[in-house]
Amino acid sequence: MQAGEESQAVEEAPPETTKPRPKRRGKVTVFDNWCKGCGLCVAFCPRKVFELGPEGHPVVVHEERCTACNWCVYHCPDFAIVVELVEDGEQERKTGQAVGGRVRR
Repeated sequence: MQAGEESQAVEEAPPETTKPRPKRRGKVTVFDNWCKGCGLCVAFCPRKVFELGPEGHPVVVHEERCTACNWCVYHCPDFAIVVELVEDGEQERKTGQAVGGRVRR
């Protein structure tokens, strides 16, 4: 195949092979009793999923924005955040007693 033929083959690809990738979503859980309220997750979440609650701990207010990038998981000094990848059509699983994105045990 020559260089001109290769670019022509790419241009002739049927549209069904160029489907957009499904968006990644995450189910975010903050373990309130582990969190000391440093605010790193609130300040640096690229999708602004968190806000500070009345007790100074993060609250998940926009879970639908979460792309499961795991920035919060990797940078939380208290290991108080868990993000589960949720596939399209997959039913979300609940672990513990979730209250506003927080878990108290």
